[in-house]
Amino acid sequence: MAVVCSCLGFSSIAVANTISTKLEKKGNGNWFVTFVSEKPIKKLAFKSSPDNSRSKRWAPTSNGYQFEFVDEVESLVREDGSAFTEATFHLTPTYTALPKEYAPFSPFSDGSYLLHTGRFFACADSCQPSLSKWYLTIVAPESDNIILHGRIYQGSIGWAAFDEGSKVYIGHGEPIQSDHFVSVIDELLPEKLQHQMSTQLPELMDFFADKMGTLGYRPALFASFSSTDDGRHGHQGGTLPGQIFMHWYGKKSVVEAIDVDELFWLFSHEVAHLYQREGADVIDTADSWLHEGAADYFAGLAFESILSKGYLSQKIKQAEQKCLASLGENPVYLDASRKNPRIHYDCGLLIINAIDQQLKEQGSISIYELWNLYSSKISTESPAGAAQFLFAAKPYLPLAMVKNLEKLNTPGFSTLKFISKLIADST
Repeated sequence: MAVVCSCLGFSSIAVANTISTKLEKKGNGNWFVTFVSEKPIKKLAFKSSPDNSRSKRWAPTSNGYQFEFVDEVESLVREDGSAFTEATFHLTPTYTALPKEYAPFSPFSDGSYLLHTGRFFACADSCQPSLSKWYLTIVAPESDNIILHGRIYQGSIGWAAFDEGSKVYIGHGEPIQSDHFVSVIDELLPEKLQHQMSTQLPELMDFFADKMGTLGYRPALFASFSSTDDGRHGHQGGTLPGQIFMHWYGKKSVVEAIDVDELFWLFSHEVAHLYQREGADVIDTADSWLHEGAADYFAGLAFESILSKGYLSQKIKQAEQKCLASLGENPVYLDASRKNPRIHYDCGLLIINAIDQQLKEQGSISIYELWNLYSSKISTESPAGAAQFLFAAKPYLPLAMVKNLEKLNTPGFSTLKFISKLIADST
C-alpha cells in the first residue's frame, strides 16, 4: 500500500533510503527523472538492467555524466570519476520493448501514459538483493489524473515502492470506476472492446466480489494503444499486485484485429488471480495447475454469467484436446509440464472442472467457498500449493480423487489415465 504525501518536493522522503527519485511530467508533455543521494556517491546503479537502452533514451540535463553497462548492470557515473549527489535526465516517453521486462512507458493515444516505476529503481553503487524498498515522487500538471494503487490523485504523490514496483497512470483520460475497480481504456481501441470494458468489466468485478468477497482495495485495469510509423508492432500485457494492463503498438490495423472475446477472457483470468488472494501464490511450479486452472475456470464461470456465450464449454473442449495431446507424448505430468508449461492451464482447467462437478453433487460447499477456505489457511508453515488445497478439499471430495491428485507429480503415476477418467466422468 502506498504511503502518500502531499509534498511537491521529495528530499523529505529520502530518510530511509540513500536514493530518492522524482519523475516529473511538464505542462508541455516533456518528462524528466531526478535522482538524489543523501551522501556523495561515485556510481548510481539501477535495479533492473535488461539492456543498456537508458544510454540511448535518457539525456542528461548537465554535462559530464555517462552510462556504463558491465556484467549486465547498467549504472551512471561521472566522466571524470568524481562523486555526485544529484542527476537529472530528459526521458523519451515512447513505448520500447525490453527483454523480459515491462516497458517504462506505455503511451495512450490521447497523450496519457502508463509508467512502470520499477524502471526507475536505483541504488548507491550497487543494488543488493536484500533491498526491496524505494522512495518515489511523481509530479504532473494539475489537469492530469495520477492513478496509483486504485486511487486517483492530482498534482503530486510520494510513496514507498516495493519489490517489482507498480504501474502508475498519468493523464487526462476519464477513468471507469466503481467500488471494486478503476480502469482507463484507450479511446482508439475497438469500439466493441471499449463497450465491454465500460459495461461488462464492472459486472465482472461485481461477480467476483459477490462470489469470493471484496478485496479490500481497488485493483486497476489499463488498456492502451500507441501508433508507430517505423513498422514496429505488437503488444505487451501483464500483472503486478493489484494491477492488470495491456498495451498495443503499431498501425491502427493492429487493434482492429484484436479478438475482443479472447481479450475479455484474458482479463477475466487475471482478475480471477486477484480474487484468489494468497491461494494464488503457489511456490512450486509443478503445482501451477492449481491456480492457473482455477483462474481459467473462474474466468469461464464469470464469462458465462455475464455474456452467456457457452465460452466455458468451448474452453473445456479445447483443453481436453490439448491436455490429452500433451500427456499422450509423456503421461508423467511433471515431465510433460516441463516440456509444455501450457499444460498447467489445460489440464488444470479439467481438474478444477471435475472438482466442481463433485462439489455440486455433494452440495455442501461451492468451488468459491472451497477456494476461500484453502486461501485462508495459507501461512509460512503451510504455503500455497496443491498439498494445502487438497488438505482443505479432502472432506468434500471422493477419497480416490484426492489420492490421485496427491500422486499427480510422482514419476510412476499415469496422469493420462487419470485425466481421461475425469473427462469420461464429467460427460
